[in-house]
Amino acid sequence: MIRYYGEDGRTILSAGRDRALRFFSVFRDSQSTEMSQGSLGRESRARRISVNDLRLPQTIQFASNAAKTKDWDDVISCQQGSKTAHTWSVDRKALGKYTFQSSDGSVVHAVAISACGNFGLLGLSSGVIEMVNMQSGISRRTFAGHTKAVTGIQTDSCNLRVYSTSLDGTLRVWEFSTGKQLHSIALPSAPSRLVMHGEGGLLAFACDDACVRVVDAESLRIVRKFSGHRNRITDLAFSNDGRWIVTASLDTTIRTWDLPTGHMVDWFRVESVPVSLAFSPSGDFLATAHMDSVGIFLWANRTQFAEVSLRQINPATDGSDEDAAGAALVTMPTSAGLTDNSTEQNDAMDVEENSDRGVYLAPEQLTDNMVTLSSLPKSKWQTLLNLATIKKRNMPEKAPRVPEQAPFFLPTVEGVEHRFDLSDNRQGSADSTTDAATEGSKILSVTSENALTRILYSTQDTQEYKAVFDYLMELNPSAIDVEIRTLPVDDELRAIKAFVRAATAQLNSKRNFELTQAYLQVFLNVFGDVIRENAAELEPLLVELRKESKAQWSTVDGLIRYSACMVEFMRGSK
Repeated sequence: MIRYYGEDGRTILSAGRDRALRFFSVFRDSQSTEMSQGSLGRESRARRISVNDLRLPQTIQFASNAAKTKDWDDVISCQQGSKTAHTWSVDRKALGKYTFQSSDGSVVHAVAISACGNFGLLGLSSGVIEMVNMQSGISRRTFAGHTKAVTGIQTDSCNLRVYSTSLDGTLRVWEFSTGKQLHSIALPSAPSRLVMHGEGGLLAFACDDACVRVVDAESLRIVRKFSGHRNRITDLAFSNDGRWIVTASLDTTIRTWDLPTGHMVDWFRVESVPVSLAFSPSGDFLATAHMDSVGIFLWANRTQFAEVSLRQINPATDGSDEDAAGAALVTMPTSAGLTDNSTEQNDAMDVEENSDRGVYLAPEQLTDNMVTLSSLPKSKWQTLLNLATIKKRNMPEKAPRVPEQAPFFLPTVEGVEHRFDLSDNRQGSADSTTDAATEGSKILSVTSENALTRILYSTQDTQEYKAVFDYLMELNPSAIDVEIRTLPVDDELRAIKAFVRAATAQLNSKRNFELTQAYLQVFLNVFGDVIRENAAELEPLLVELRKESKAQWSTVDGLIRYSACMVEFMRGSK
């Protein structure tokens, strides 16, 4: 069994066949730990028995409420075949202070914690529900009325009512403060699981006939019925906004049902039977646990990150995308790379995988609908755009002064007047003037073609412009500025045309968007006059560049606006 703890969606509580209750952090694995059950190692050595024999039996159900986590125990659990319920403290990551014994000696089947975190409720196999105080451990009252084992207990957000289901096929409503039964609803089939969406006022329970029924907590009427699973439903959960119900079944499928329309809008099949699931309070992840698996699997909610159009799915008629088992088989997510049977998916997504180490390498670009920025530091292109301002700011305020006295180590000429010996320097200057190619020359030989020009010329035949930007990305901002400014301007404008084609191709590839814009700005500032004088000759290339630039900016602007809208929405929901 797995359940999210708290309202931030960062932690998960889980119970498994290893007879342990574990605390998992969704974002930082170093914070995950097993809840302590005491000094089992010391006791096992003293009694000379296995540590596993001293653990509590397997936990079949637990409930948590983080409202009072700093004050007292905030988790309550019941174990398989046990007549007691135990409290736990998430703050101390250990077994709690109290052990609640059933009053009539029957097995505890279900547990719950009130919305305030002050009270725990125990559902017994005899049909009785007991309320206990989580702070003092004292029994408060009982709710008697069910004739068979209680399978689920829920309370409303105001501590006014208690809702319970039982194998006797009824849903009963109790007054929280007195324990008096208010209503009883007969159900078509015995319910095995009960969940509640407090803000929406909806109760959902899975029945033995593989159907999910939804009851309005106010009118106490069945408002929705979802059927389609071919085997028993193992767990169900509401989405954070109360719009969906997600169900898991022994038929190895996980289905999503839309409450407003009453239709199934998504389903998929997994390799291992899902036995428990939980929807994140923030709505971004669905956590699932599977039979004979020790991991918790997280599935991302695509509607949080992209526009997804939902449609009604009818398994009886819509079988175009499903296999013979009914639903499309989805590969289980892993913690380090992809599984062996996902080779075809890797080829389709162009995902690179190191087969020797099993390390997943993110693709350079996820989809064609995205515009990718470069991974270079922000200063790489911001400094380039403001290079003139930076040089002006770094100029000295005053001109350097001529030293009043020359350094003592300069040679002087003998005589009455104090003069320096410049014979060697003059000879070197004469040599450099007459022959710039000699070894002592101080004159730099400047060629007409720089490295960027040679690369641009080489692309005219291949039409492959990736090397141009690969070279520029290796240079610092000052070197990039020099390379662009020293592009030759000949009669045919070969370098100018090649650079415009390279920029257009780079924009069309939808990669390194901000770097391309920065290079273009420097290029247009330097060669703006040349482009105006030769507008007729360069017009076709410039029109194509402008068209591609506007198209890619429209995509980037849309993504920025969508992300900003999502951030504001999430900030407002908090």
